[in-house]
Amino acid sequence: MDKQRGTPKQIAKRYEDKVESRNQRTPYRRALFWLSLFAVLGSAAAIYYAGERAPGEFFNTGPLSRHHSSLENDCASCHQAEPLEAGRFMQVVNDRFRHGAPSIARIDHACQACHTQHAFHEPNVVENRSCSACHTEHQGPGPMPAVTNVDCASCHNDAAIMQASAQRGKQVPPSHFRLNPKVVNLTNPQQNVLQLARPADGYTATFASFSEGHPPFQLQRENVREADVLRFNHQLHMGGRGIPPTRAGGKLDCNYCHKPEPTGRYMQRVTFEANCQECHSLQFDVKNPDFQIPHGDAQLVRTFLRTLPAQYGELARRKRGITDESRVNAFTAQQITGLLTQFSTADQLERTVFFTKDPYSTAAQQDSPTRAKYAGCAYCHEVKQTSVGSFPMPQITAPVVIDRWLARGHFNHAKHATVDCRTCHAAESSSLTSDVLMPTKESCVSCHSPAGVAANASECMTCHTYHAPDPRPAGAATAAAGSFKQMLLSPAR
Repeated sequence: MDKQRGTPKQIAKRYEDKVESRNQRTPYRRALFWLSLFAVLGSAAAIYYAGERAPGEFFNTGPLSRHHSSLENDCASCHQAEPLEAGRFMQVVNDRFRHGAPSIARIDHACQACHTQHAFHEPNVVENRSCSACHTEHQGPGPMPAVTNVDCASCHNDAAIMQASAQRGKQVPPSHFRLNPKVVNLTNPQQNVLQLARPADGYTATFASFSEGHPPFQLQRENVREADVLRFNHQLHMGGRGIPPTRAGGKLDCNYCHKPEPTGRYMQRVTFEANCQECHSLQFDVKNPDFQIPHGDAQLVRTFLRTLPAQYGELARRKRGITDESRVNAFTAQQITGLLTQFSTADQLERTVFFTKDPYSTAAQQDSPTRAKYAGCAYCHEVKQTSVGSFPMPQITAPVVIDRWLARGHFNHAKHATVDCRTCHAAESSSLTSDVLMPTKESCVSCHSPAGVAANASECMTCHTYHAPDPRPAGAATAAAGSFKQMLLSPAR
């Protein structure tokens, strides 16, 4: 027999004592009962008061953000009484459990009253979320808290939602998918923005964050090549072999050609006059290095060459300081005679100017006075013949310079000013014009990840915006002004 447990009678007695002690009404138990009852009744009363009689301030859990501070004492501008219909309660509860915030609700119509420029997400979205799902208010007087990766991943890391979005996108007219004007920088309409064809499934890959599963950039996935026919070899220019110092005495580097715009966000477009002419001038007469043909118009160049006596006359007056016409004529005749020692005929001169592809036979010729000797448009440009005869009429294909390659994402060069260009752009190994030297997704992740130096700038919103532009044409009828937004604001079916 177990002496610690005792006899059956002793065990039964202890059990009866415990049961009896539980039924005794002690002061502590009475207080706990009344406290619980008060909490239940008080909560019910608070719910009733909140729904029927409470002023708007009852719900104000904190001050509004800076941009909404003017509405601090005007709750009704955003919050309106909305009776909860029978059967709708469970729908709201289920939605809160799934997404943490309600679907499009009445408060979102209030947001649209002021934020008329904001449409919702791309037209293939299967279920738009409430504004307050991502933009949380009453969190303090500073800026509104930024949208986090978790908000984006609630859809983009859900395979079922992404598959449904891919299928819906195939039913939407392609014209409804447009680049966001906030990204394209419409303040500079002269920018050439690369617009790649939308993939068959759209942009519906499933991933949790930029560093966790984000697909390679479309430029990488599709191995996009530069279509411009203007010839340029980065490897040659950056390697230093046969490249003389700049006029300032420095070595040719990235910053010589690629200069930021005044805001620092984007780069200025590379131009012949600003970046190429110092080394590749338009001189064709070795005896007159400052005598150069015009650039940018083949017909103008041809006219210049066919009026050389008049052009040399202008050179004498403007740059040689010769005013006497007899001396001007003598200078002109002397220069024409010297030019004929370089080119036997006028046709040979024109052919050399337009069609020669090898301007420098040896690096030794690239000394300071003659390194920029001009020897043919075809060295850099695609030159075609448009007619036959004693001399073919040249047609020069105009360069097409892309200013924005990654048009679906934000980028600010000013914030990367301390980063060596070669860290992101593999220019030193590029010898072909067709090479697209944009950063890869992997090079960005090396910094923009939780373990990188730019961990604080690794959210989806660092590069992307959520709100899509209104896809309707600019001249759409007034009667349809709200149709697209109304479609987005209506609950998903």
